[in-house]
Amino acid sequence: MRILDPRLRLRHLQCLVALASHRSVLKAADALAQTPSAVSKSLAELEAIAGETLALRHRKGLEMTPAGNLLLRHAAQAMGALREGFELLGSGAQSPAHVRIGILPTSAARLVPQAIQQVRERYPNLLVSAHGGTNADLLVRLKLRELDLVIGRISHPSEMVGVSFEHLYMEPLAMAVRPGHPLLASPTADPAAVREFMLVLPMKGTYIRPAAETFLQSSGIGMPRQIVETLSSTMARALMHEASAIWFAPYGAIEPDLERGLAHTLPVDTSPTSSAVGLTTLGADELSDSARLFVDALRSMAGEMRNRNRRSLLHRA
Repeated sequence: MRILDPRLRLRHLQCLVALASHRSVLKAADALAQTPSAVSKSLAELEAIAGETLALRHRKGLEMTPAGNLLLRHAAQAMGALREGFELLGSGAQSPAHVRIGILPTSAARLVPQAIQQVRERYPNLLVSAHGGTNADLLVRLKLRELDLVIGRISHPSEMVGVSFEHLYMEPLAMAVRPGHPLLASPTADPAAVREFMLVLPMKGTYIRPAAETFLQSSGIGMPRQIVETLSSTMARALMHEASAIWFAPYGAIEPDLERGLAHTLPVDTSPTSSAVGLTTLGADELSDSARLFVDALRSMAGEMRNRNRRSLLHRA
């Protein structure tokens, strides 16, 4: 049996998890609040300890080797178990049931709130902690066992190593504007006219940003001169109403505004942007009892979401 190398430190494992999730030394350094040189040094030290190459640098980003992926699974489990152990120290009596979820904009407006309401009706003492962020950030926290599950669009395959994704429903992006917007006067959206208005997009680095940009280019609309990047629905909604901006985001984030008549979708077929929405976990066997209860509620609500998304995304009268 191989003896654990005494040179191994917690920072080595943190570095490995961050690099695997962000696929970039710069992004991993930012997530860890370290310098890129410190992250590169930690990786080099870990590779020396392992006696294996753990990651390869390419023009498009960092790629984990088979050895890196193997070590990653155990590193994430070890760090999560260690964190759970410290949380239990001095806890005394059993803590109240608690589920920690990561939410992306696509699930924050409708799916998750309804699931919380459903599960709390049956289990009023269940504590639910909801954390927002980008896909990459939330997956890092999931692998570190800071979260029980993440709800939203499926991420890049390279970020899904060591986790399990359960498909719930398909969802497209939508281009929403305020009631009375000039672009609603025509039955079809003129690409040149669309480009004249401010466009609110998800942040660069999110998985849906490339999907939005690809659609804009392939549809002939192109990129407007004025672009605002944000993950805040509050900010996007304010710009839509106050600056006549076009809010380009997952349909689930915009749906409540559409149903209340506070927004309308442009007459543009955005169905090519459809992607799977679901829940990401470390595996069914890793779920706590409280997390299982919440997953059951999510599955129940997902049936309604599937029916909803069969409706047309074209402009409503």
